[in-house]
Amino acid sequence: MEAANEPETNGSGPTATVAIVGGSGLYRLEGRAVELEIPTPYGATSAPISLVDAQGTTIAFLPRHGRGHTVAPQAVNYRANLWALKRLGVSAVFASAACGALVPELAPGTFVIPDQFIDRTWGRRDTFFDGEGAVTGVLHLPAADPYCQTLRGVLADALDEAWVPFVPAATMAVVNGPRFSTRAESRWLAQAGAHVVGMTQYPEAVLAAELGIGYAALAFVTDSDAGVDAAEAVTADTVWERLSAASEIIERVLTAAARRVPADYEPRTLLPRDAVGTLMAANVSAAGVRPAADWAGADR
Repeated sequence: MEAANEPETNGSGPTATVAIVGGSGLYRLEGRAVELEIPTPYGATSAPISLVDAQGTTIAFLPRHGRGHTVAPQAVNYRANLWALKRLGVSAVFASAACGALVPELAPGTFVIPDQFIDRTWGRRDTFFDGEGAVTGVLHLPAADPYCQTLRGVLADALDEAWVPFVPAATMAVVNGPRFSTRAESRWLAQAGAHVVGMTQYPEAVLAAELGIGYAALAFVTDSDAGVDAAEAVTADTVWERLSAASEIIERVLTAAARRVPADYEPRTLLPRDAVGTLMAANVSAAGVRPAADWAGADR
């Protein structure tokens, strides 16, 4: 069996420039990996971060809901997750997300690349710059275009290469969960201009943007939410069944996209670099990177 590549290092620990955040149904990436525990000033990440050898490209992988889907969407420590990825050197993130359709044109089984979202969550810690942390004062993120256009294009190319049909733009309504919508809520969200509804794109996308990390998402329509045009209302069993059937495609496309990120990719700078640097330097002595397991000698 061919030996896996060792993770890159920067002299103080392993690094990766691209990451995949796995949503529901995606808890591991195929390939040999080393696991890292990365303490953060915001608490624990959803799970240890794996550095996976994907045909010579090192990809950082983090399951958003934990390894066994033990973390509910409203309880995800989004700040810890993004801070830890930034600490590893990540500048580009691709994420998967299950969603329900709010319009009849998007049938279950459709892949979507969101370009906008409508936030309907509450109670989530959704900024690094609220005046309570390492940076004095409040910073306001320009969020008119919350997703990275370059990475959305890379994701589209990966879908085309895999011959997977997809919708290239859509607005995602983000609700708190873990319950699904009422019929009235579904109608209201559709009337507000949303095409799909999910539970995790906020604040993940904007926290990445605050840290100067490019972010794009691959959304998979598992259902018609509370029932579009007399379709059956969503159930958890339906979601899991359809995610299971699509998991191989989701993993393959996200991995291909991660490997396609240009070597000279530069994410947008939306907040002052010095503020981000101060934030990342906070508690760095207590937030070092340490292995959670040896580089695995066998595939998953």
